[in-house]
Amino acid sequence: MKSSLLYTTLFVLLLSCFAKTYAQTTSTIPVAKKVVVFISLEIDAAFNGADYTLGNNNLPKTMLPGLDFYNGILMAIDSLNKTNTPLEIRIIDAKQKNNSLATLLTDSSIQNTGLIISAVTNRADTKLIADFALAHQTPMVSAVFPNDAGVTNNPFFTILNPTLKTQCEAINSYLQNNFAKNTILYCKKKGPTEDYIQNIISGSVSKQALSFLNIELQDSIVFGDILPYLDSTKQNIIMCGSLKESFGAALIKVLNENPIYKSTVIGMPTWDGLKTLDVPNVEIIYASPYYFNGNEKLLKQLTNAYKLKYQGRPSDQFFKGYETLLYFTGSLFTKPTNVFNSFKIVPVFNSSIKSQTDYQENKNLYFFRKQNGQIKAAKTYAY
Repeated sequence: MKSSLLYTTLFVLLLSCFAKTYAQTTSTIPVAKKVVVFISLEIDAAFNGADYTLGNNNLPKTMLPGLDFYNGILMAIDSLNKTNTPLEIRIIDAKQKNNSLATLLTDSSIQNTGLIISAVTNRADTKLIADFALAHQTPMVSAVFPNDAGVTNNPFFTILNPTLKTQCEAINSYLQNNFAKNTILYCKKKGPTEDYIQNIISGSVSKQALSFLNIELQDSIVFGDILPYLDSTKQNIIMCGSLKESFGAALIKVLNENPIYKSTVIGMPTWDGLKTLDVPNVEIIYASPYYFNGNEKLLKQLTNAYKLKYQGRPSDQFFKGYETLLYFTGSLFTKPTNVFNSFKIVPVFNSSIKSQTDYQENKNLYFFRKQNGQIKAAKTYAY
């Protein structure tokens, strides 16, 4: 896998930092609409001048998500080519040594753009691209960064991966609909982020009051810390109110080692894909905006194509790149068509000026119920 990713990296370099790909170029069609895709590829990190420096098996982990998102974009272009879609798609490495993002945004060739897709996961850079989109009144989709980047009064900016605030509001609503009659053991550690999460989940204005028993724990959890709050005669409902993966893993571990206390644990969006949580004796619930199991025929086709081309398995970033390009380029011509996931994109209004749209955000999530690493249920949940 690593060597195949190396070949992909070299291919990216051949395209240069300003890669341009045409989905359709015949003279019998309308002028192609331009799409610009910003990805933090960090290609400069692979070279010292003209010399490649990483060897065969040394791709930095920081490069891999952007690289797989890029691979997804390329495969989506292949799909668009088959439908003769009139698009000019330009890929820009947003993280270059000798060109700042601010400089890249001054390039005259990207000023007249129909759509901007961002796979940038840096707050300041996301804000720069969003400001550019607003200035040029160009729709921009932040595909993977779950943060509003401080953007306000910008209806052109869309957050596809919902913010932490939205995720917590969805958890609150889910608890109301499913566990309103239970006392929920709310487990957290000290910290400002944990306080922020708790304020939204347990402090939101609710349709009906939820009963929480707050338990503050240390990072190194032992079973005796939570034993006084558990009941062996019923299902214990536990909310883990921390993004820290090691805290969640420690909580799941002690519960799994004491199966006499049947437990259902609701966790954070950071739990998606965590193998340390794959235990047999605890039911785990968490939310994610992505469920790459729908449209199973297409999923298998893309997975097989990826294996053939790169000798490895695609990550979720590959599918996100593929889906984002197909879904949002569809909106340039007709209505977007779902690829794997359903999106509910709605305006988020300014808290002070209620008529002002700060940005658009996907409000659709999937709530997963898992046990022993197996998904027992995956239900879409829009609110």
